[in-house]
Amino acid sequence: MSIEALGWCKKQDCNTPSTKLVLFILSNYADEQHSCYPSEKHLGKICGISDRQVRRCLTWLENNNKLTIQHRKGTSNRYFLSVDTNVLTLRTRASAYTKDIQKIQKKKIRSKNELAG
Repeated sequence: MSIEALGWCKKQDCNTPSTKLVLFILSNYADEQHSCYPSEKHLGKICGISDRQVRRCLTWLENNNKLTIQHRKGTSNRYFLSVDTNVLTLRTRASAYTKDIQKIQKKKIRSKNELAG
């Protein structure tokens, strides 16, 4: 599962809820290179839609540059999500030390306001 791909997926606009759900499932299956290879039948079963509807969703996603499809004979296609990792921001967890510094800064601001007061 790629957390980056899931975060990217949430921000994407799609034409139908089914298309968004297919994109979300693909994002959930994505590896570190943002690629996955579930079958259309498997996607349809998970999403509760027909294989034909899955193909329509995949076609729309490919036409709108949300993913690229590598067609493979004898096995399922491989899907590469168009995740732009430069746009994603990574949040870091604040340490106890950082929180202490923030409290001290707030106290300084309050005391300056009371003196100016």
